[in-house]
Amino acid sequence: MRQIDGGTVEQHLKLLVATVWVVVINPSTRSFFMSPAEHRHRDHAVTRAPAKEPEKGSLFDQDFTKMAVVTEDPQTAATHVGYVDRAGKFTDLTGNEDFGNTPHEENAAFSRDGSAVWFTYEVTDQPGISTKDRVASRALAGDHKAIDQLEVRTANHMNLIMVGRSPSRAVVAGSAFLSPDGKRLLAESRVLEVPAEGQGVGPDLVDKGRYVSCGTGGWLDNDTVLCSADGRFAALDIASGARAGAPIVPSNDYSNHAMVISPDGQRFAFLSQKGAAINYYLCDTKPGSTPQKVERTGKFSTLGDTAAFIEWR
Repeated sequence: MRQIDGGTVEQHLKLLVATVWVVVINPSTRSFFMSPAEHRHRDHAVTRAPAKEPEKGSLFDQDFTKMAVVTEDPQTAATHVGYVDRAGKFTDLTGNEDFGNTPHEENAAFSRDGSAVWFTYEVTDQPGISTKDRVASRALAGDHKAIDQLEVRTANHMNLIMVGRSPSRAVVAGSAFLSPDGKRLLAESRVLEVPAEGQGVGPDLVDKGRYVSCGTGGWLDNDTVLCSADGRFAALDIASGARAGAPIVPSNDYSNHAMVISPDGQRFAFLSQKGAAINYYLCDTKPGSTPQKVERTGKFSTLGDTAAFIEWR
């Protein structure tokens, strides 16, 4: 995990880029291996790496000093939530198991102020027949007792994403972006008003939002989102019936994916892929702009093909 701040093309860029490597140590042999994927060992191991930028951002507290994790015991299949600090120390918030139901806590995510880890879990409604998915949180301070927050459907097939800083709200969706003024939410290509304070957002509420007819990469301002627009990107006013503006980048035959937008909405970073070749570009959000390639030299020499651009500061 590193912060990079370069010159030339990158002179206006300050991105937080995270490459999360899971280190698993076998306590018997003292051997270890590194991988960004799921691994288990005799006791507990970090598991379930996230897939998208919004969820990766929810892994960390706001200062990027702690990372929320899920661990699994291969003997009992119990899953716990906790966090790892920069020194590599793991703190188990679920704690020791009492006699009773085995904990199955998933999708760990930090509240944006770093005060709690949120997660999803299942509640048996009718044994052997049905279960309910719920969202809860455990505070880092005190006894870490689970505080139930809301009921959702199909939680373990989606991401738990934390948006906003005070208060943080949990969104169960494939993607979620909060507007700069904190009043609107863009989730699963749907726009909806942020609910009352403290209320989480589940799939049922997301489905009630107004559909935006293009793939979206986040907010440019309080009324405009960035559309993928067949890989050329465009600004779209969220007003009903509005159409995407003129293309931002030139015509091309690459597969392009927006990764992060600057706080003022004037620039964005995107990944561009053609075959096995993967590159990162910076670009203005004005129509007819020319993307500038991020050269992987100097401070950017460790920028790999699987980097996640978590936040632009």
